Amino acid sequence: MLIKRIRAKNFKTYLELDLNLETDPDKPIVLIGGANGGGKTTFFDAIYGALYGLSINSEKDFIELLNAGALGKMEEKIELELFFSGRVLNQEQAYVLTRTYMLNTAKMPVESVKLNMNGSIFQYGTATPAAQRAEQEAQVNKIIKGNLPEELSRYFLFDAMEAGNLLKEDRLNSVIRENIENVMGFNRYLTLAKAAEGLSEDYTAQMLDLENEKKEYLELVNLKRKEETTLQELKEEHKETLDFSVSNKELYDKLKEGMNVESTLNNKVIQLEEELNNLDKEEKQYKADVNEFIKNFEMHISLPKLAETLKNDIALVLNERESSNTDALSHLNKEAVENVLAKAVNVLSKKGHDFSNISISQLAEKVLKDLDDNAQDLEYDYFKSSEIEALKKLANGNYQNPYGSIMHRKQTLDKEIANAHKIKKQIEDLKAQITGKDYSLIKAYEENEAAIKNLKNQIEEKLKDIKKITKRLQQFDIPTTEEPDPKFETLKKLQPLFDEIANTLLKNKKDKIEDKMKRDLNVNLAAYQDVIDRVELSEDLKDLNFSIYHKAGNEIYLSQLNTASTQVVVQVLLKALHEFGDYDPPVMIDTVMGVLDETSRSTLLENYFPELSHQTILLSSDSEVRPISDYQKIEPFISKSYTLLRDKEAQKTDVVEGYFGNTINN
Repeated sequence: MLIKRIRAKNFKTYLELDLNLETDPDKPIVLIGGANGGGKTTFFDAIYGALYGLSINSEKDFIELLNAGALGKMEEKIELELFFSGRVLNQEQAYVLTRTYMLNTAKMPVESVKLNMNGSIFQYGTATPAAQRAEQEAQVNKIIKGNLPEELSRYFLFDAMEAGNLLKEDRLNSVIRENIENVMGFNRYLTLAKAAEGLSEDYTAQMLDLENEKKEYLELVNLKRKEETTLQELKEEHKETLDFSVSNKELYDKLKEGMNVESTLNNKVIQLEEELNNLDKEEKQYKADVNEFIKNFEMHISLPKLAETLKNDIALVLNERESSNTDALSHLNKEAVENVLAKAVNVLSKKGHDFSNISISQLAEKVLKDLDDNAQDLEYDYFKSSEIEALKKLANGNYQNPYGSIMHRKQTLDKEIANAHKIKKQIEDLKAQITGKDYSLIKAYEENEAAIKNLKNQIEEKLKDIKKITKRLQQFDIPTTEEPDPKFETLKKLQPLFDEIANTLLKNKKDKIEDKMKRDLNVNLAAYQDVIDRVELSEDLKDLNFSIYHKAGNEIYLSQLNTASTQVVVQVLLKALHEFGDYDPPVMIDTVMGVLDETSRSTLLENYFPELSHQTILLSSDSEVRPISDYQKIEPFISKSYTLLRDKEAQKTDVVEGYFGNTINN
């Protein structure tokens, strides 16, 4: 299978997406870069959704997936279109798979699917009559399943950050068995073996002579089948509990270590609400200051300008007054002068001077008259003392014009107020998460862990019960005849035959898988580079697992590997399954570097990605595959590279050629 082109319209962050993804045989990599939140995962979802469909069950689901920029501006319709090719019966086929989603007049989501296979059209939709839809849908699903069944897609279209989780704890053997049985195609033979066993039991019942024996045998057969059905249900439930454990273990561990998510969210809400409160206070204070400014406009604007205009004239008035005595003597009156003269006369009289003929009152009048006659003619003599004081205050006033400060505060407030709705939305989003579910997760996780143990015990007990029933069935005396029954003899041989076929196929590919994994681990597993002696895969599909051994002879336990190493191990496993499996799909990896260290990054870039598949689509940020140092290592293997650019204002993602400025050198 080769993905040639993806088109998406009005899907999440993509208003219009049309991207050529074809690769050359010697350049199998398509590198797509983008910042966090730039649309990489949505690109991943677009391809997955085009292949297997979107889950849209309500108007709310539809609106959440519809590009926000399309609301009210164009036909509200989501379109996903995938161009791909694949081989069917050794013939190359070209496909165009189109899925369209919209709301009907009742605001309910409707779907339309169209598959063009070399001109042959298969089409169905929500309104298609049931019988016709079932026929057309079966054809479409058959073609998709022939190229990449949905149940296997997570092993070829995956997030590298989550890859390591596949090898955690009890999930390991289950994942390996699931991979081998499905990807390698062995599961079909195991299904046939089970069917042959059922037919053999039915035929055996028909051959029993005694009615009571036949009845007892049939009862045991029915009991066995019932127990096997229950066993399958327990296994499915056990798988679900393991999946839950794997996906939630990290969050559980963080909560148990005291990283209280709800407390963190609460603190963030308090912080954001405090920002809004401060903004509200600042806005109120700003309004009060503006009102005060307007109310005292004369004080803030007019008086400073008046003082500036009159400062030279005021200076002349004040200088004249300071340089004259007028102000110093102006306070003298007749009574004051008389008091001074009386004291002077009294002193002089005691010294023998005679002032008996002098009138103090007349003398005071004469002094005042002489002072007045000698006074200078002042230009600004008409100013009263109170007016002079007012002029002094005007000239020496400490004026501050707050207009500039008010305008600066206005600009800052405008920005903060414009951003306030985002803060409110953030608060709403955070509060929506504060539901106690994080605390309940601890309880749910621990209950799930207990359920895993309980289910494991139930499965073991159920297997024992089935084994006992099988043993009892084998004890029934089947009458023999001189002429063996060919049908019965054939049925008895079918079950072990199909089991043997599956195990033989495993053995035939076992050496290749082991050798491939050994070579890739020695190259890519940095912590054990060049020291892996062997990889051993079990030969029995019923108890399938693999082990890794050091050259020193000891086993390298997967549970002891760190997160980065487990990520490498699972990717090496998936690569081996990809190479030797029955399917040949492309590989698409999001968050390509996951948690890898520097050494592991280099080995994956130079040795893993170039050989992974005939088409490998890598979705990366510039901190994962770095535009300079890392890009150069894989550039020779890149057919096409693009960068996703998020337009926040238009609420859409655009695509430009080249990886963060790097273009392909042909």
